[in-house]
Amino acid sequence: MYPTLFQLGPMMISTKSIFIALAFLTSAFVFWRKTREEHYHQDQAFDAFLLASIAGLIMGRIGFVLFHLSELGNNLWFWIDVVGHPGSSVFIGLLSASLYLYRYADKQKWDKFEVLDFWFLAVSAGMVLKQIGDFFAGVSFGYQTNLPWGMVFPGVFDKYHPAQIYSALFFLALYSYLYWAEYNYRTFFWYRSGKKTAQTGFLSCIFMITLGGFMTLMQLVKPPQLVWGGINFDLVLYLVMFVLGGILLYLKSGRSFKFLKKNN
Repeated sequence: MYPTLFQLGPMMISTKSIFIALAFLTSAFVFWRKTREEHYHQDQAFDAFLLASIAGLIMGRIGFVLFHLSELGNNLWFWIDVVGHPGSSVFIGLLSASLYLYRYADKQKWDKFEVLDFWFLAVSAGMVLKQIGDFFAGVSFGYQTNLPWGMVFPGVFDKYHPAQIYSALFFLALYSYLYWAEYNYRTFFWYRSGKKTAQTGFLSCIFMITLGGFMTLMQLVKPPQLVWGGINFDLVLYLVMFVLGGILLYLKSGRSFKFLKKNN
Protein backbone atom coordinates (compact mmCIF):
# COMPACT_ATOMS: atom_id res chain seq x y z
CA MET A 1 0.00 0.00 0.00
CA TYR A 2 1.07 3.60 -0.59
CA PRO A 3 -0.88 5.81 1.84
CA THR A 4 1.63 8.64 1.33
CA LEU A 5 2.43 9.54 -2.25
CA PHE A 6 4.90 12.32 -1.54
CA GLN A 7 6.53 13.84 1.55
CA LEU A 8 9.03 16.65 1.85
CA GLY A 9 9.73 17.66 5.42
CA PRO A 10 6.45 18.52 7.13
CA MET A 11 4.59 18.61 3.80
CA MET A 12 2.82 15.37 2.98
CA ILE A 13 0.53 14.51 0.09
CA SER A 14 -1.59 11.42 0.65
CA THR A 15 -2.39 9.03 -2.15
CA LYS A 16 -6.06 9.09 -1.24
CA SER A 17 -6.30 12.87 -1.60
CA ILE A 18 -4.75 12.69 -5.06
CA PHE A 19 -7.19 10.03 -6.19
CA ILE A 20 -10.13 11.95 -4.74
CA ALA A 21 -9.03 14.99 -6.76
CA LEU A 22 -8.70 12.82 -9.87
CA ALA A 23 -12.13 11.31 -9.20
CA PHE A 24 -13.69 14.77 -8.96
CA LEU A 25 -12.00 15.99 -12.14
CA THR A 26 -13.00 12.85 -14.02
CA SER A 27 -16.62 13.16 -12.92
CA ALA A 28 -16.64 16.84 -13.81
CA PHE A 29 -15.25 16.10 -17.27
CA VAL A 30 -17.84 13.38 -17.98
CA PHE A 31 -20.68 15.64 -16.82
CA TRP A 32 -19.34 18.61 -18.82
CA ARG A 33 -18.94 16.53 -21.97
CA LYS A 34 -22.49 15.17 -21.83
CA THR A 35 -24.08 18.54 -21.09
CA ARG A 36 -22.07 20.13 -23.90
CA GLU A 37 -23.24 17.44 -26.34
CA GLU A 38 -26.84 18.26 -25.43
CA HIS A 39 -26.19 22.03 -25.70
CA TYR A 40 -26.73 22.97 -22.06
CA HIS A 41 -25.48 26.36 -20.93
CA GLN A 42 -21.97 25.46 -19.81
CA ASP A 43 -21.64 27.94 -16.96
CA GLN A 44 -24.93 26.81 -15.46
CA ALA A 45 -24.06 23.14 -15.95
CA PHE A 46 -20.73 23.59 -14.17
CA ASP A 47 -22.41 25.47 -11.32
CA ALA A 48 -24.94 22.65 -11.01
CA PHE A 49 -22.22 20.00 -10.80
CA LEU A 50 -20.06 21.97 -8.37
CA LEU A 51 -22.89 22.93 -6.00
CA ALA A 52 -24.31 19.40 -6.05
CA SER A 53 -20.87 18.00 -5.23
CA ILE A 54 -20.44 20.43 -2.33
CA ALA A 55 -23.91 19.57 -1.00
CA GLY A 56 -23.06 15.88 -1.22
CA LEU A 57 -19.77 16.28 0.61
CA ILE A 58 -21.31 18.32 3.43
CA MET A 59 -24.37 16.12 3.92
CA GLY A 60 -22.31 12.94 3.62
CA ARG A 61 -20.08 14.15 6.43
CA ILE A 62 -23.04 15.23 8.56
CA GLY A 63 -24.65 11.84 8.08
CA PHE A 64 -21.45 10.08 9.11
CA VAL A 65 -21.10 12.25 12.22
CA LEU A 66 -24.70 11.60 13.31
CA PHE A 67 -24.18 7.85 13.11
CA HIS A 68 -20.81 8.01 14.91
CA LEU A 69 -21.50 10.39 17.79
CA SER A 70 -20.46 7.71 20.25
CA GLU A 71 -16.97 7.83 18.75
CA LEU A 72 -16.68 11.53 17.89
CA GLY A 73 -18.54 12.82 20.95
CA ASN A 74 -19.60 16.48 21.19
CA ASN A 75 -16.24 17.80 20.02
CA LEU A 76 -17.01 20.10 17.10
CA TRP A 77 -13.42 19.89 15.87
CA PHE A 78 -13.70 16.11 15.56
CA TRP A 79 -16.83 16.61 13.45
CA ILE A 80 -15.08 18.80 10.88
CA ASP A 81 -11.61 17.24 11.07
CA VAL A 82 -11.85 15.00 8.01
CA VAL A 83 -8.11 14.30 8.13
CA GLY A 84 -7.74 13.19 11.73
CA HIS A 85 -11.23 11.66 11.89
CA PRO A 86 -12.10 10.71 8.29
CA GLY A 87 -15.44 9.33 7.23
CA SER A 88 -18.44 10.12 5.05
CA SER A 89 -21.70 8.37 4.24
CA VAL A 90 -21.65 7.59 0.53
CA PHE A 91 -25.40 6.97 0.45
CA ILE A 92 -26.41 10.17 2.24
CA GLY A 93 -23.93 12.23 0.22
CA LEU A 94 -25.09 10.77 -3.07
CA LEU A 95 -28.76 11.22 -2.17
CA SER A 96 -28.24 14.83 -1.09
CA ALA A 97 -26.24 15.74 -4.20
CA SER A 98 -28.81 14.09 -6.49
CA LEU A 99 -31.74 15.86 -4.84
CA TYR A 100 -29.94 19.19 -5.08
CA LEU A 101 -29.21 18.60 -8.77
CA TYR A 102 -32.83 17.58 -9.38
CA ARG A 103 -34.11 20.84 -7.86
CA TYR A 104 -31.49 22.91 -9.69
CA ALA A 105 -32.51 21.35 -13.00
CA ASP A 106 -36.15 22.00 -12.22
CA LYS A 107 -35.47 25.69 -11.58
CA GLN A 108 -33.55 25.94 -14.86
CA LYS A 109 -36.43 24.24 -16.73
CA TRP A 110 -34.09 21.45 -17.80
CA ASP A 111 -35.05 17.82 -18.34
CA LYS A 112 -34.51 16.72 -14.75
CA PHE A 113 -33.98 13.04 -15.44
CA GLU A 114 -31.66 13.71 -18.36
CA VAL A 115 -29.46 15.77 -16.04
CA LEU A 116 -29.57 13.00 -13.43
CA ASP A 117 -28.59 10.50 -16.12
CA PHE A 118 -25.50 12.57 -16.86
CA TRP A 119 -24.83 12.94 -13.12
CA PHE A 120 -24.93 9.21 -12.37
CA LEU A 121 -22.79 8.47 -15.41
CA ALA A 122 -20.22 10.94 -14.08
CA VAL A 123 -20.43 9.57 -10.53
CA SER A 124 -19.83 6.00 -11.68
CA ALA A 125 -16.67 7.12 -13.50
CA GLY A 126 -15.33 9.06 -10.54
CA MET A 127 -16.07 6.27 -8.07
CA VAL A 128 -13.66 3.97 -9.90
CA LEU A 129 -10.76 6.27 -9.00
CA LYS A 130 -12.10 6.91 -5.51
CA GLN A 131 -12.11 3.19 -4.74
CA ILE A 132 -8.60 2.75 -6.15
CA GLY A 133 -7.47 5.58 -3.88
CA ASP A 134 -9.00 3.82 -0.87
CA PHE A 135 -7.13 0.65 -1.81
CA PHE A 136 -3.74 2.35 -2.01
CA ALA A 137 -4.46 4.21 1.22
CA GLY A 138 -5.29 0.90 2.93
CA VAL A 139 -8.73 2.01 4.14
CA SER A 140 -12.32 0.80 3.67
CA PHE A 141 -11.34 -2.86 3.43
CA GLY A 142 -13.75 -5.64 4.29
CA TYR A 143 -14.06 -8.40 6.84
CA GLN A 144 -11.32 -10.86 7.68
CA THR A 145 -11.10 -13.74 5.22
CA ASN A 146 -9.12 -16.88 4.45
CA LEU A 147 -9.83 -16.69 0.73
CA PRO A 148 -6.77 -16.76 -1.56
CA TRP A 149 -7.27 -13.15 -2.70
CA GLY A 150 -7.48 -11.79 0.84
CA MET A 151 -4.94 -9.06 1.55
CA VAL A 152 -3.05 -7.68 4.53
CA PHE A 153 -3.62 -3.94 4.97
CA PRO A 154 -1.67 -1.39 7.03
CA GLY A 155 -2.31 -1.72 10.77
CA VAL A 156 -3.63 -5.30 10.62
CA PHE A 157 -1.94 -8.69 10.49
CA ASP A 158 -4.63 -10.98 9.07
CA LYS A 159 -6.03 -11.11 5.57
CA TYR A 160 -9.12 -9.05 4.75
CA HIS A 161 -11.44 -8.74 1.79
CA PRO A 162 -10.11 -6.10 -0.66
CA ALA A 163 -13.56 -4.52 -0.77
CA GLN A 164 -12.16 -1.47 -2.54
CA ILE A 165 -11.13 -3.61 -5.52
CA TYR A 166 -14.56 -5.24 -5.64
CA SER A 167 -16.13 -1.79 -5.71
CA ALA A 168 -13.69 -0.40 -8.28
CA LEU A 169 -14.45 -3.29 -10.66
CA PHE A 170 -18.18 -2.84 -10.10
CA PHE A 171 -18.12 0.88 -10.87
CA LEU A 172 -15.91 0.31 -13.92
CA ALA A 173 -18.42 -2.20 -15.27
CA LEU A 174 -21.32 0.10 -14.36
CA TYR A 175 -19.75 3.10 -16.08
CA SER A 176 -19.01 1.03 -19.20
CA TYR A 177 -22.61 -0.14 -19.40
CA LEU A 178 -24.12 3.29 -18.70
CA TYR A 179 -21.86 4.89 -21.29
CA TRP A 180 -23.02 2.35 -23.88
CA ALA A 181 -26.66 2.52 -22.78
CA GLU A 182 -26.78 6.33 -22.97
CA TYR A 183 -26.46 6.06 -26.74
CA ASN A 184 -28.66 2.97 -27.14
CA TYR A 185 -31.45 2.83 -24.55
CA ARG A 186 -33.82 4.82 -26.80
CA THR A 187 -33.88 1.81 -29.13
CA PHE A 188 -34.94 -0.62 -26.39
CA PHE A 189 -38.48 -1.57 -27.38
CA TRP A 190 -39.26 -3.00 -23.93
CA TYR A 191 -38.34 0.35 -22.35
CA ARG A 192 -40.43 2.39 -24.76
CA SER A 193 -43.52 0.18 -24.17
CA GLY A 194 -45.16 1.10 -27.45
CA LYS A 195 -44.25 4.77 -27.29
CA LYS A 196 -42.47 6.51 -30.16
CA THR A 197 -39.70 7.85 -27.94
CA ALA A 198 -38.14 6.57 -24.73
CA GLN A 199 -38.22 8.71 -21.60
CA THR A 200 -35.05 9.97 -19.98
CA GLY A 201 -34.10 8.48 -16.63
CA PHE A 202 -33.00 5.04 -17.84
CA LEU A 203 -29.42 5.53 -16.63
CA SER A 204 -30.63 6.82 -13.26
CA CYS A 205 -32.83 3.76 -12.75
CA ILE A 206 -30.10 1.31 -13.72
CA PHE A 207 -27.66 3.10 -11.42
CA MET A 208 -30.07 2.83 -8.49
CA ILE A 209 -30.88 -0.83 -9.13
CA THR A 210 -27.32 -2.01 -9.65
CA LEU A 211 -25.77 0.07 -6.87
CA GLY A 212 -28.50 -0.89 -4.43
CA GLY A 213 -28.10 -4.57 -5.30
CA PHE A 214 -24.30 -4.52 -5.25
CA MET A 215 -24.03 -2.66 -1.95
CA THR A 216 -26.57 -5.02 -0.41
CA LEU A 217 -24.33 -7.94 -1.36
CA MET A 218 -21.29 -6.04 -0.08
CA GLN A 219 -22.76 -6.21 3.41
CA LEU A 220 -21.57 -9.83 3.40
CA VAL A 221 -17.92 -8.82 3.09
CA LYS A 222 -17.69 -5.27 4.45
CA PRO A 223 -18.71 -3.64 7.76
CA PRO A 224 -21.62 -1.18 7.48
CA GLN A 225 -21.05 2.54 7.99
CA LEU A 226 -24.47 3.48 9.31
CA VAL A 227 -25.45 1.49 12.39
CA TRP A 228 -27.85 2.82 15.00
CA GLY A 229 -29.54 0.89 17.77
CA GLY A 230 -28.18 -2.34 16.36
CA ILE A 231 -29.88 -1.72 13.00
CA ASN A 232 -27.80 -1.85 9.83
CA PHE A 233 -29.12 1.22 8.04
CA ASP A 234 -26.72 0.66 5.13
CA LEU A 235 -28.61 -2.53 4.31
CA VAL A 236 -32.01 -0.87 4.74
CA LEU A 237 -31.19 2.16 2.61
CA TYR A 238 -29.58 0.23 -0.23
CA LEU A 239 -32.50 -2.20 -0.35
CA VAL A 240 -34.84 0.79 -0.59
CA MET A 241 -32.69 2.19 -3.41
CA PHE A 242 -32.88 -1.13 -5.25
CA VAL A 243 -36.66 -1.31 -4.97
CA LEU A 244 -37.27 2.34 -5.87
CA GLY A 245 -34.98 2.04 -8.87
CA GLY A 246 -36.99 -0.93 -10.11
CA ILE A 247 -40.31 0.86 -9.60
CA LEU A 248 -39.06 3.99 -11.34
CA LEU A 249 -37.73 1.96 -14.27
CA TYR A 250 -41.13 0.27 -14.62
CA LEU A 251 -42.95 3.61 -14.63
CA LYS A 252 -40.42 5.29 -16.90
CA SER A 253 -40.91 2.53 -19.45
CA GLY A 254 -44.44 3.83 -19.94
CA ARG A 255 -46.18 1.19 -17.88
CA SER A 256 -48.34 1.73 -14.82
CA PHE A 257 -49.67 -0.25 -11.89
CA LYS A 258 -53.15 -1.61 -12.42
CA PHE A 259 -54.28 -1.00 -8.84
CA LEU A 260 -53.50 2.71 -9.27
CA LYS A 261 -55.71 2.85 -12.36
CA LYS A 262 -58.58 1.22 -10.47
CA ASN A 263 -58.29 3.75 -7.63
CA ASN A 264 -58.35 6.60 -10.09
